[in-house]
Amino acid sequence: MEINWEFILRLFLALLFGGVIGYERESEHKPAGLRTNLLVCLGSCLVVLFELFYHQKNPGISDHLRMAAQVLTGIGFLGAGTIIQTRSHVKGLTTAATIWVTATIGMAVGGGFYYVSGIAVIVVLLSLRFLKIIENRLTLRSGRSLIINGESKGNFSEKFGELMTRLKIPFFDIRLSVDKNSSLEAIVHIPAKVDIDLLIAEIMKIDGVHRVTTELLLE
Repeated sequence: MEINWEFILRLFLALLFGGVIGYERESEHKPAGLRTNLLVCLGSCLVVLFELFYHQKNPGISDHLRMAAQVLTGIGFLGAGTIIQTRSHVKGLTTAATIWVTATIGMAVGGGFYYVSGIAVIVVLLSLRFLKIIENRLTLRSGRSLIINGESKGNFSEKFGELMTRLKIPFFDIRLSVDKNSSLEAIVHIPAKVDIDLLIAEIMKIDGVHRVTTELLLE
């Protein structure tokens, strides 16, 4: 069998593109880092190359994208494994999206779409690096979550509302749960720019509250 040097070039190009994206993810200590993105891009490229080779040997077959379509389905399951639901927000969506777009870049390289693949890599890197700065600034303005644990005394919502009114702090998306042992947990979203030390100290004065934790709503 004659060696197709262009196919080999595409494999190495997919290796490079996946490695560049993976390095950025690795530097941010994300769960899907260098090896994951590199292998995803390389594997996606290989599937497209095999499909091209197969149809060169069997030109009568009309469906040229069946295997490539299955790559996107499989990547969906891989990306789902990186998404984590916490009590206050969802983490890992960007990592899942990065895995998906890395797979599509690998497929594009395998199909010989070189310049568009290169532009896509640049756009991905700009999105992950620079848009994150803008996104974090917007998030810092938009809010943080309070997680309040304690014992239900029957009037927590009323006292909490009175406290927030007195401190002139708006709050939204409050979720309150009480179990049969009267254990209380409340998750409240508030603006980020508040005196959080003062607010926690005041909340701790509410009868039945044992603990207050807070976290910024970052990805």
